[in-house]
Amino acid sequence: MGVSAVRPALAGLATILIGSVLGMSSCGGGSSSSGPVSAAAMGSSTESGAYTKAVKVAGGPAVVALFPDGRALYSPDGFNLGGGGNTVPAYNGNLLVKDIVGLSGGVLALLSNGSAYLSPDGQNLGGGGATGAAYQGGGQIGVLVKVGSGVDAVFADGSGAYYSSDGLNLGGGGNTVRIYAGSAQLQQIVAVGPGDAVVALFASGAAFYSPDNRDIGGGANTVSAAPGANAAVTRLVQVGGGLLAEFADGKVYLSPDGKNLGGGGATIPVPAWDASPGDGPFPARDSAHGATFLGRLWLSGGFADPLNSNSCFSTCSFYDLWSSTDSQGVSWNTSPSFATATTPDPRDANPIDHNGVPDAPLPTDFYDSYSALTVWNGQLAAIGATVWRSVDGVNWLRNNLADGTAAPGPLAGLTRANENVRALELGGALFFLQPDTGNVFRSTDPNAAVWTFLGVMPGFTPRCGAAAFALGGKLWVTGGGACDYSRVYNDVWSSPDGVNWAQSPQPAAWSARMWPCITTDPDGILWLAGGYAPTDWDKSGTLTVRYGANHADVWYSRDGIDWKQLKADAGSGLPDDGQLEPRHAATCYVVSETAATAKLVIMAGTGGKDPNDAAAEVINSIRVLALPAATTLP
Repeated sequence: MGVSAVRPALAGLATILIGSVLGMSSCGGGSSSSGPVSAAAMGSSTESGAYTKAVKVAGGPAVVALFPDGRALYSPDGFNLGGGGNTVPAYNGNLLVKDIVGLSGGVLALLSNGSAYLSPDGQNLGGGGATGAAYQGGGQIGVLVKVGSGVDAVFADGSGAYYSSDGLNLGGGGNTVRIYAGSAQLQQIVAVGPGDAVVALFASGAAFYSPDNRDIGGGANTVSAAPGANAAVTRLVQVGGGLLAEFADGKVYLSPDGKNLGGGGATIPVPAWDASPGDGPFPARDSAHGATFLGRLWLSGGFADPLNSNSCFSTCSFYDLWSSTDSQGVSWNTSPSFATATTPDPRDANPIDHNGVPDAPLPTDFYDSYSALTVWNGQLAAIGATVWRSVDGVNWLRNNLADGTAAPGPLAGLTRANENVRALELGGALFFLQPDTGNVFRSTDPNAAVWTFLGVMPGFTPRCGAAAFALGGKLWVTGGGACDYSRVYNDVWSSPDGVNWAQSPQPAAWSARMWPCITTDPDGILWLAGGYAPTDWDKSGTLTVRYGANHADVWYSRDGIDWKQLKADAGSGLPDDGQLEPRHAATCYVVSETAATAKLVIMAGTGGKDPNDAAAEVINSIRVLALPAATTLP
C-alpha cells in the first residue's frame, strides 16, 4: 500500500461444507454451562475480528453482520458492523445465529436449534417485531443456501432439502417445494450462475447438476456433474463466473457452468501455486514498479515498514533497482543492478524533522522511489518528477536541460512521484496517469523528454490504489479506493486518447479493492491478483477502518470489462490454499517462452498467512502460477 500508515481482511467463504455445519447443530441453544456462549450473554460488546457474512437489508443502507461467535449485529447505516456507533444486536435470544441470508423479503436467520426466522427489517432475528417464523418444526435445518431469488433449506436429520422462493415455510407448504428426499448425506449445495441451477455434492463424492434446483439427487432434468471422472469430488468452491471442483486425487478443475466438473466441455484444469522460488534477494517491500526488459524481470523502488529510526519513519522507501538472471523471474542477482550510492536505503521519501533530527535528504543519483517503470523506445525508463533512461538497466542517464539541471518530467514542480503513478504505452505514445488526482500526461518524444498535460479525467473520482493498463486500443483504470480508505471501488474507466473517458455501465466482477496487481499475457489476456479492501468502518467519530482484508484470488479478462475468476481467495480449503499469501501492492508479471508456457509471477507486497491486514507486513516472497492456454479459458 505504499506510504500509507493504515494497514488494510476477508469475509466468509463463498460456499459452506454442509457436513461441518450440521455438526454444530448439537450445540443447541447454549444454555448449558459447557456449550457456547449465547448471543444474549455477549451483551453489547464489540467484535474485534472479521465477520463471517454480511447481508444488506433490502431497500436501504442497513446491514446485518454475522460473526464467528454466533452473534449477529444490525447496523442501520452500514458502518460499525462489529458494534458501536448506531449498531445494535440483531438477535438477543439464548441461541446462536448460525447463518443469515439476504432475500427480497428481508433477512432469513438460521438459529442453532435448527429453527429459522424471516425479518423484513433485519432486526429481531429470533422473533418479535415484524419478524415471522420461517421454520419451527420438529426437525433441524442444518444449512441455508441462497439460490436465485430464493433459498434452499437442508435438514440435519436426513429428512431432505426444500426450496422456498420467499424464505417462508422452509419445511414445506406455501410456495415451498421439496428438492431432495433421499437418504444419502448431502455435503454441499452450490448455486451456479444467476438463475436456479445448482450442483449438489454428496458425502460419497457423487455430484449432480440440476438446471432448475429440483431433484438434486438425480432424476428429471438432473444429471451427473462429473461424468466419467476417475476420482470422487471432495469439495466445491463457488467463484466468479463458475465453480472450482476438487477431486480425491488432489486435482482441481474450473467449470463455468457446473457441468463436466472433471474435464470436458468448457471445463479446464486449474494449476496450483508454486512456492518453490521462495523469497527474493531484495528486501521486503510493497508498491514496487516492475517491467520486463532484455529478457529479464526488473523490480524498482517501493515501500518498507517504517523502522521509526534512521530516516525511516513514515514514508520509508527504497532507491534501488533489482533484476532477475533468467526470463522466468525465479533466479535473481544478489545485489541491485542500480541503486543510490548514498545512505540510508530505505529512507523517508518525504524528509521531515524528528525532534530536531532531520531525515537524510533525498538522493540525487537515483530517480524517485515510486517512479513508474516502463519500456519506451527500446529503453528502460523511470518516470516521475524527472525522467531517467537506460539501455541496459545498469547505466542510467537523467534527462537534463542545457545547463545540466534536471529536465522536468510529467510531474514538473512536484517533489516526487508517489505509489499511484502509472506509465502506459498506447498507439505510439507514452501516457503517464495519476489516478489519485485524475491527471493524464502524454509524450511522443523518443526520450520521454517532452510532456503534454491532457487534463483531468472527466467524471472520474480520484483514488488511491487503482489498477491501470492498456488494452484493445484504449487506456483503462479500474478499482482503487478513497485515499483515506473510506470507500473502495470496482468501477471500470477507459479512454482511446487519454482525453475522453467513459465509465463502463458494468462494474468488474471482482469485489471492490485497492492495490491489486495487474499484468497482460502474450495473448492480450489481463490478469489481476490480490489487493486490499476494508470490510468494516468505525463511524463513532472520525471514520476509520475497523477491519480490512488482503486477497489472494486471481481473475482474468479479455476486454477489461468482463472478468472471470481462475483461483479462489484465501480460506477456500483447496490443496494450494495459502501458497499465495493474501497480499496487496504486489508486483506481477507474465513470463513465457511461448504462449503455451505462460506463467503469472507475483512478488513482494504487504501480506502474510492471515488475510487480516492488521497482521500483515511487507514481504519479498515470489510465487508462480502456470496459466492455462488462452484458447481454453472459459
